[in-house]
Amino acid sequence: MAQLPEGNHTPFLWQTAQLFDTQAEDDSIQAYPAEAVGPTGYISETPPTTHSSPGTVVSGPLPSEPPFKVDLKPPRFDVQWRWWEDEASFILRAFAVEAIKRLVQFRLYHDDNLPRSILRSRDANTVTAFLNSLLPPNDSTVVTELTNYDRVEKLLNLCRSKDNEARPWSWFPTSTPNEIDDEAVARDINDESYLQFKTVRFEDWVHYSLGYHTPSVEWFLMQHSQLSSYLADHFNEFPDQAYKYVEVEKHLRSSNPFAHQAVLCTLKACRILEFDDSPLSAHRLIRFLTIPIQNLFTTQQNGLIRMLKKLVVLEVRFNRIYHQGSGVKWDSYFEAESPLLDEFFEASSPRALARSLTHSDDRDFTGLCLQGFVTEDSIFRRLTANWDNLRTVTEECCLAYPDLIDFFKNCVQVSFSPYAHANLGFDLAI
Repeated sequence: MAQLPEGNHTPFLWQTAQLFDTQAEDDSIQAYPAEAVGPTGYISETPPTTHSSPGTVVSGPLPSEPPFKVDLKPPRFDVQWRWWEDEASFILRAFAVEAIKRLVQFRLYHDDNLPRSILRSRDANTVTAFLNSLLPPNDSTVVTELTNYDRVEKLLNLCRSKDNEARPWSWFPTSTPNEIDDEAVARDINDESYLQFKTVRFEDWVHYSLGYHTPSVEWFLMQHSQLSSYLADHFNEFPDQAYKYVEVEKHLRSSNPFAHQAVLCTLKACRILEFDDSPLSAHRLIRFLTIPIQNLFTTQQNGLIRMLKKLVVLEVRFNRIYHQGSGVKWDSYFEAESPLLDEFFEASSPRALARSLTHSDDRDFTGLCLQGFVTEDSIFRRLTANWDNLRTVTEECCLAYPDLIDFFKNCVQVSFSPYAHANLGFDLAI
């Protein structure tokens, strides 16, 4: 935790000990990969246009050595059996295109060439059928004129998400004769950091959390390391402005943790703030995403097909919370595990799901009395929380899989519980 010499502040969740039972990871520091650093130790001025290919030139000052150093290695994820990798090969060899499409999207394998090598070995007619099923209506490709290798490449391109453009850091400190508006500066830094965060897709966070090299996440972290370099150079050139960023740091404490840590490390490196504790590593800052995802793959070992289906729904949840919502709660862990979602996918029929929801309502209503409605006691609050969760998960499933709408409609029609009926019906009305 950082503080002025005479102050004390309460740390946020990402500044505290791990809330999950996981092995401590190695927080050794690696500033940048060798290819990203020039002979003088400065970051190359030519970043990639996308996260995996070179292109765009950054327009901005050349940064010096960053006070906020980031370890670009993915987090440790030590499991005895990486079961999803074994099942990935089987899916690529034996399953239909929908399962393959989800697998390629989330890249749940170590070798990016795995889908290519396996699909090339599959029957050419099968690959042709897969490709025809994925081609958009406006695509003029004549599949029969392609070689089998070209068909596989086209198929993989259709399965992958389009790579987001790598966004260079675009906010830079400026020297003005007027007094610095510390709140506005903090807001601008936080906004730029959030725009950087939004370029990383959920599937990339999944890939990264499982311990795989992920260029988009590495790029995101590097931009915050460069921010600390820009600030350090600014403080060296304009020492009178450096202490004014103490107030900027205070505003950022309840905002984006990556922007906050970059500013904090810079103030510490310039001896403007004192540290009670060591700086937090990038791995520590990202645990609100990586730990829930890792726990999901540790506790949910009921098959990769089921996992891929869940990940598609969780992608909807992630986008609504972190990419589309307002007021992101950075101090809360992403809710990756959902018993209700498991219940939906395990249901053999709408009638089976309706029966299960009815039993849940009957159990939850035990002990509820009229006075509980008036006082909104713990039983009443638990009931309303469960109903709210039912509405949310139903809506997420319908957004992820529109073909499930008819399934839920049938569930509503045969529902034995008027309460489950009302909540499912509410979502279908939306």
